[in-house]
Amino acid sequence: MNQLAQMWIAIFFSSVNTLQTYSSPMTNDLAVSFLTTGSLYVALGQTLVLEATVDKSPDVNVVLVTWERNNPTGSLRLAEYPGRIFNPRVTLEREGEWIRLSDVQESDYGNYTVSVTDSYGTQKHDMKIVLKAEKPPEASVVLLCDVSREEAQWDSPVFTWLVDGVELTNQTANMSDGGSKLHLQGMKGHNYTCISNSSLGTSVSHFIIPECTECPSCSNDVAIAMTIEAMIVLVISVLSCYVLMKQKKLSF
Repeated sequence: MNQLAQMWIAIFFSSVNTLQTYSSPMTNDLAVSFLTTGSLYVALGQTLVLEATVDKSPDVNVVLVTWERNNPTGSLRLAEYPGRIFNPRVTLEREGEWIRLSDVQESDYGNYTVSVTDSYGTQKHDMKIVLKAEKPPEASVVLLCDVSREEAQWDSPVFTWLVDGVELTNQTANMSDGGSKLHLQGMKGHNYTCISNSSLGTSVSHFIIPECTECPSCSNDVAIAMTIEAMIVLVISVLSCYVLMKQKKLSF
């Protein structure tokens, strides 16, 4: 009887451990959240990218990721992973954790919800509000192409520089800090244009460098030229006076 009792006790504890193993992932081992906090802004015609991340224990298997948008026009499912894409402008990345929406339209603004479901039926959600960017950020050039960041966005600006209408590259110019800084050493142009492009829109700014500031000795050259010109005028004046005096003496 003792051996039989011990066997039943062993079976009981083995069953308890098995139940704990299968039930534990259903507690707090699954979560989803966006990588950034707060609302996002995006301009019409630009691309919207929403980035979420799924946190789970190794033994939890995510079987479905869904993306939905809610606004005054109604609720719409945009995509499922794995599964279907319901909008031709939508693509999914990173196993459904990221959604990319191209050519943003008026109907695309609203609340975006990402939902994940695991094999135990546990479901988690997170939401992000996407608002319309009314105007692109302003760009200004003072050796540094600086962009105002008053509204949240998912990406960073991409900078393009033009000098006298010719686009610069890393091979033809010295640029740093993601292209926002243009080092003027060795540059011979005068009309500088900075173009900033991001999901908030495109902004253009111009900066003109006067010709004399291109070389440090320009002001000295101007001073020398003015001095020579004054000396020439003085010599001409002296010669004119000498000729007049000579003519007067000859007349007497």
